[in-house]
Amino acid sequence: MLKKGSLILSVWCGINFILAFIILCYVIVLKQDSPILQVASFSEAEIANLSAKTIAALNCFTILYNSCSLMVSVLTWPLIRKHLIASEKSAFWTLVFVIGFIEVMAFLASSYIGHGRWQVNVVQSVLYFVGIGLSGYSLFKGD
Repeated sequence: MLKKGSLILSVWCGINFILAFIILCYVIVLKQDSPILQVASFSEAEIANLSAKTIAALNCFTILYNSCSLMVSVLTWPLIRKHLIASEKSAFWTLVFVIGFIEVMAFLASSYIGHGRWQVNVVQSVLYFVGIGLSGYSLFKGD
């Protein structure tokens, strides 16, 4: 069960990495405005009424958040694939707090925009809970 849990957590990392990478490319490489404007269901008229500074701030926060999200994926993947799979309980607790905190904050942040990305949050949270649950059960069932 530990291998299955680790695999599911690795999928969480992969999805998180890909989404963050795509969004960073969209904003930085393609020089588009933050996707949050579409996710939050802003109309074209509402976007046109936003100041350049407001849009720049949204782009700034989008880049900052997604670069951190991408790096969390990069850092947690070896923790999962090397240390959790080796039954290191410290790796399990690190993942519980790090990914768990991120999942809670994702729902909180999404609440400010009417839960515009709830589908992604639900998929990521289900992957996290199933992966961490299988891993935790396997690690602690004998204690």
